[in-house]
Amino acid sequence: MTSPSSIPPSDADSGYVNLRIANAGVPAEIQLRKQQLQAVLAGMEAASASLEPAPLLDLRAFIAGAASLDAAAWTQTVIASDLVEDAGEILRSARHGKAGRTDLHALESSLKPLVEKARKRRAALLHLDTRRLLIRFSYAKEDRALSFDDGDLHAVFLQTFRLEGVGLALDMGKRPRPMLSVGLPLPARVGGTAECMDAVLKREPAEAAPLLLARLNRRLPPGLHIHTWTPLPAYATPLVDLALRAWWRWAVPAGSQDRVAAGLRGFLAADSWSWDRGGAKAETPLDLRTVVLEPRFEEGVLSFATRLGAVHALNPLKVLGALFGLEAAAIQGLVRTSVDLKTDLRLAQAERFEPKLKNMFEDAVLLGGGSNITLVDEDDDEPLRLG
Repeated sequence: MTSPSSIPPSDADSGYVNLRIANAGVPAEIQLRKQQLQAVLAGMEAASASLEPAPLLDLRAFIAGAASLDAAAWTQTVIASDLVEDAGEILRSARHGKAGRTDLHALESSLKPLVEKARKRRAALLHLDTRRLLIRFSYAKEDRALSFDDGDLHAVFLQTFRLEGVGLALDMGKRPRPMLSVGLPLPARVGGTAECMDAVLKREPAEAAPLLLARLNRRLPPGLHIHTWTPLPAYATPLVDLALRAWWRWAVPAGSQDRVAAGLRGFLAADSWSWDRGGAKAETPLDLRTVVLEPRFEEGVLSFATRLGAVHALNPLKVLGALFGLEAAAIQGLVRTSVDLKTDLRLAQAERFEPKLKNMFEDAVLLGGGSNITLVDEDDDEPLRLG
C-alpha cells in the first residue's frame, strides 16, 4: 500500500479536493489513509470466503440489504451459539449509516436486553472460564505493509481473525472490545522483523497451530506474516511491562552517510544530548544519551538500541531526526530487529494468579441457574506489575 506522503501532488489533488468537501474538518491525508485502509480490509474479505460463524454472516448480509432475516429464529441461533454480544456490537456499529432502517433498529432493540444479560453472566463467570486462551504471536512488518501504523495493524489483524473464524474474547469495558493488544508501538514507515501481539481467544482452536498459521497468513495482506504462535497463561505479564530495550537497524542512504557518521561521533563524545521534544504538552527535555544505547555505524548501516520502559512510546524516526538534524518524515528504511524482555516472574508464580477452581462446578451451576448468590474472589492479592 502506498504511503500518502509518497503520492505526487498532481495525482492526488483532485482526490484531496473531494475529501475536503466530504469531511471539511479532517485533514485530507488522514482521510486518504483511512480510504486506503478500508480498501485493504475489503480486499482481505474478497480474497476468499469468510469463516465467521453463520449467524454473524447472516446478520451482515441483512445489514447490507443482501438477504432477509427471520428475527425470532435468528435470535435463538445467536443465543445457542453464545454470540449475543458479538451480534449486538455489529448492530450498534451499523446503525450510524443506516438511520432509515427501522428493521435494524427493531432488531437491535429486541437484542439489547439479551446483550446486557449475556454481559452480566460473562462477568460473573469470568474467573471460571477455562476455555479462554492467551496467545502471543510474532510477525514481520515490511515492504507494502510499511505504511501501516498501530491503528492500521490492529484493524488488519482483527479482520484476519474474524474472517478466519478465530473468535476473540471480549473485554469488560462499557463497550466490549475484542482482546487484541498491539504490543509495543511501531509507527508508519518503520519495519519490524519480530513484532508481537497478544490475543485472547474464546477457546482453543481445533486445528494444529501450523495449519492455523497458514490460513491466517494467506488472509493477511502483503508485507505482514506471522512467524510464531505461543500459548501463555491468562495471567502472563503484558509485553509493555517486560520490554527492556529495542534493537534497530537503519540502512542509511548514501547521501546521508557522511552526516550520520559525523553526528554519531559528536553524540558519542558528548556527556549528554538534550532533546527538546516540543509539542503542545511542553514535555521536559530528554537526554538521548540515556535512551540511545550502543550505536554503531558500519558499512552504511547504523545499528543501535533504545531503552524502553517509561519512554517506550518514543518515535524512533524522531529520535534519529534529533540526533542527526534530519526530517523524521524523510527517514526511510528503519527496522526494529528485536526486543529484549525481562523474565516474566508471573509464570513462575502460578498459584498467585490462576483462577481458583475449588467448587467450580457448584459455582457455575448456581450462577447459571439464576441464583441470587454472588461469587466472591477471596484472593486479595493485587496483580503483580513488573517494571
